[in-house]
Amino acid sequence: MTDRDMLPDALLTHDSLQSDTPHEFAAVYDRYSWAAHSLKARSWLQAALVFNILLISFDYLVSPTLLVASLIVRGLIGTSVLLGAYILWGRQQARWVQGMTMIVVSVTIMLEAGFLGAMGGVFLFERYLTAGLFTVATAVLFFPIEFKWTIVAVTVAAALQLLMLAIGPVSEPLTAIIVSCFYCSAIASFATTRRATIRSQWKSFKSKIRELRDQEALAQLNAELKLVANLDPLTGLQNRRSAHDDMEKIWSEATDKNTSIAFLMLDIDDFKKINDTCGHAVGDECIKNVASRISDIVRDDDIVSRHGGEEFLVVLTKTNVTNAITVAERIRECIEAIRLVTQGDDTVLRVTVSIGLAFRVGAETPQMLINRADEALYLAKHKGKNQTVVSPSSDSTGPVS
Repeated sequence: MTDRDMLPDALLTHDSLQSDTPHEFAAVYDRYSWAAHSLKARSWLQAALVFNILLISFDYLVSPTLLVASLIVRGLIGTSVLLGAYILWGRQQARWVQGMTMIVVSVTIMLEAGFLGAMGGVFLFERYLTAGLFTVATAVLFFPIEFKWTIVAVTVAAALQLLMLAIGPVSEPLTAIIVSCFYCSAIASFATTRRATIRSQWKSFKSKIRELRDQEALAQLNAELKLVANLDPLTGLQNRRSAHDDMEKIWSEATDKNTSIAFLMLDIDDFKKINDTCGHAVGDECIKNVASRISDIVRDDDIVSRHGGEEFLVVLTKTNVTNAITVAERIRECIEAIRLVTQGDDTVLRVTVSIGLAFRVGAETPQMLINRADEALYLAKHKGKNQTVVSPSSDSTGPVS
């Protein structure tokens, strides 16, 4: 599945819910948001653990007879449930596991409050139940679970509240139920607030994905524009500016002034005649053929560029005079084998090039080598074309063909 299949633009721009998304996208969101969500839930569980232990002392203060029951219910059962939930949220869990954690915690809190409240009598019963419901309400705000699980947890807590009020030691059942309904409506509003928060986080996540995608698209576009700007549109070779940039980079990285580098300046012989007699279309085809033959022979690390018009520049790195001459001759012979057929005519054109070769000496700059290669090229043209001439500054001189 591609990125576009999993994260279609319609999904990222429309006001969709998590439940409307493909499973793969939901999984990406869960991994993205888990750290923050886990931190919130574990912070609440940690606070609830501490508070639950402190309530043992409170139970003893309000009713010393509750000490043993409080130690068992709060100290053993309640603490175990909260601690287990805290450990569980230390690693990413499935959504249903997160939801069930909230339900189990809510049930534990309400049963704990109801049992100890009932043992403390009418005075404590209603207050403990109300405190339990309030604790569940705070859990609703901190537990970042799906809304459907929040509704289940709230419903279970409210049902337990009403059930225990109906069967427990209540002085005025009707008043207690009315108060309970009031707190239940408050919890419902908390749940709605939580839903809005989760939805806002979901939108923020989608916005982040769109932003990253836009940045990626922009970076790709810039790379493509840079590539196009560095290439000659006719041949696909590097253009003159790009080649000079690469030469400057080679020179800046070469710490040894004696680094072996050779420059080949190539020019198509009698190219103006080809253009004038056969047309520019044939001339363009000739240039493309020559560029292709040069590219086939040189190495990937070498620089091949269209220097201008029918002229090409080749930079051979990590070479010597003998190897450079060999490469130049292979290029010349390969181009000499090109045959161009003019449109609407049976005329076959033979293509040749003249080559000037300059080998780096001492601390010469790229422009100095270009100038010497250009002079050698001029000499090759003067001596009859279709030959390679090595710059006199190198150890070899004169044509080699």
